[in-house]
Amino acid sequence: MKKTLNLLACLLLLLHVNGQQTMMFTQYTFNKAGLNPAASGTDLNQEMYYAFGIGRPYYGLSGSPKQTFVNFSYTIREPRSISFWQNIGLYIEDEESGLFSQNNVYAGYAMHRLLRKKILFSWGVYAGIRRMGRSLGGFDANDPAVSKTTDLLLYPDVRPGIRVASHKFFAGLSLKQISVTSLRDFKGRKIGSPSKLTPTIYAEYGQKIPLMANVLFMPSVALNLPVIGPPAIDATAMFYLYNRLGLGAGVRGTSMLNGILQIRFLNNLCAGFAYGYAVGPMRYAQSQTFEVIIGITPVGMDVKVTAQHSITRCPDLQF
Repeated sequence: MKKTLNLLACLLLLLHVNGQQTMMFTQYTFNKAGLNPAASGTDLNQEMYYAFGIGRPYYGLSGSPKQTFVNFSYTIREPRSISFWQNIGLYIEDEESGLFSQNNVYAGYAMHRLLRKKILFSWGVYAGIRRMGRSLGGFDANDPAVSKTTDLLLYPDVRPGIRVASHKFFAGLSLKQISVTSLRDFKGRKIGSPSKLTPTIYAEYGQKIPLMANVLFMPSVALNLPVIGPPAIDATAMFYLYNRLGLGAGVRGTSMLNGILQIRFLNNLCAGFAYGYAVGPMRYAQSQTFEVIIGITPVGMDVKVTAQHSITRCPDLQF
């Protein structure tokens, strides 16, 4: 029985990896700039932004994904200008999952234009290199499809994105794996038999709804849509209290229930924790998922929901 469950777990994990070749985080609004380059530097009040995080889906299961990211960016604007600014940055992500591992490094650029003082339109792009490698744990090293493979450098990997936001909502769209589409480098080297990287569309939408003084409700949804393959759908409902505490819950398709806690422990620094429990077939093998992100104040925590006559920062440009 135990061997049967382990086999089932391996098959489900391989389906998870094949269906989701790009990384997703439960706290996607915290890691907004990692998933969409147009979201980098949207808050004009943040000259520098820094965040890092780790994710451990199905923690404890052999071959389960191990995800990490680091994100840094710097905002450039003319003195006293509040209608146009730019942002440059660096985004690094790493993942080990099943048979493969990847280390990706991107340089980022984004520009932001305030329209009619209410709507912020953003455009951005990441351009970088992907290093794809192999992980032989649990596989036969004598298999010619595996033993003759090597690490690959795939470039240029380009990820464009656009985003529209206001004080009431945000919506974004980005494209991934559109310039690098196969696990074969310029020298003809490959990993295993010929494999493809599926072009993927990432989309998100959320609303910021004041409920009462110092309480903000922010429901959102994120879609990871490969051109070929099953989609990954995340939906989250967050409550932010006094710009200091965030509590929420979410789902990933029909396979995972998530709980989220975010705490603002310095003037503009936050820590986010997410715990997921599998409700699909994976619960028979390993049911728990963990995620930790630390960075500058995320979306939601920076929105001041206060009484009508309270004093707020001016200009109040958090998007």
